[in-house]
Amino acid sequence: MMDSNPTERGAKPKTNRQNQQKHRVVRKNPPRAATDTRNIYITSKTDFKAQQKRCEDLINSGAKEIYLHCMGYSITRGLNLALRLIENSSGALSYAINTSTIKLVDELHPLCDEDDITFRQRNNSALHIKIYNNSLFDIVIPELPAQPPLPTPNYSARAQRTPQEQHSQKTKKQK
Repeated sequence: MMDSNPTERGAKPKTNRQNQQKHRVVRKNPPRAATDTRNIYITSKTDFKAQQKRCEDLINSGAKEIYLHCMGYSITRGLNLALRLIENSSGALSYAINTSTIKLVDELHPLCDEDDITFRQRNNSALHIKIYNNSLFDIVIPELPAQPPLPTPNYSARAQRTPQEQHSQKTKKQK
């Protein structure tokens, strides 16, 4: 007689993991944020229009570039925000996109005081969008070094002769 749930080769053995998680509260810690004002972290909790206004204010205040960082579910929101900013700029802005994987740490708090807090590490997909100003007015043309003055042209030895020498030269040619 065959077992109703045969174990697959290479499968993890059944543990008490689901039972442990029922007695714990998961606290998902956000990743560490950089302190640079050009970095904008996109979340699904913040209003989309507020995030758009903040980005536009940074660009209009003279920032050459800003970075939008988004993870997981907020990636589509970050892409929509970047495309909206570029569309509203009339061609003055451009973008570059990079993807990455970020390691996150969750705290598992027990519901009873007997157990200790445990930590769980997990990976999450992330997107980093660089939006930069490609306006022609911001192009800096380097100044060329000063050129030495050109020497005065020496047309011929004839110009350096006195009028009397020139006259005597003409008479010799005629003879």
